[in-house]
Amino acid sequence: MKKHPVTYRSPNYKPSKAEVLAFEQNYKIHLPTDYFKFLLNHNGGSPEPCLFTKNPDLGIIVINWLNGLLKGKNGLVWNIEIFDGRIPKRFLAIGDDPGGNQICLDVSLNNTNGAVYFWKHEEEYLFTNEEAVLENMYFLANSFESLITSLVTDEEL
Repeated sequence: MKKHPVTYRSPNYKPSKAEVLAFEQNYKIHLPTDYFKFLLNHNGGSPEPCLFTKNPDLGIIVINWLNGLLKGKNGLVWNIEIFDGRIPKRFLAIGDDPGGNQICLDVSLNNTNGAVYFWKHEEEYLFTNEEAVLENMYFLANSFESLITSLVTDEEL
């Protein structure tokens, strides 16, 4: 399989390091280094290539958009507010597919920090404890960078 760089149709605004650090502090989360750098360099965007195929239980996932420190629907803050009580606090909705399912990053301070999961809204339920949460989440990659470098094009399927 040919490796190619991932490009992004990104917003014009790029946050400062201080703004990203303030976001972490305000929401009491820890962004892994690879996603922190992504925010500084791209601040969200639509990746190309955009297809993820590494989880056989899910089939092909189209990554529609990756969130940044933006206002509105493509912003991390908006997604924190919308998914509060729906996606556990240890996860941050960092992107979506065209159907509204979420790409989530583990932002906890434990050894799973940085792992990426897929949250299917069709299987949403109210969770009562952190142990039950993974029943609604599907593992994608150990890190944001690993997710991004495994994206493929239609021609590579």
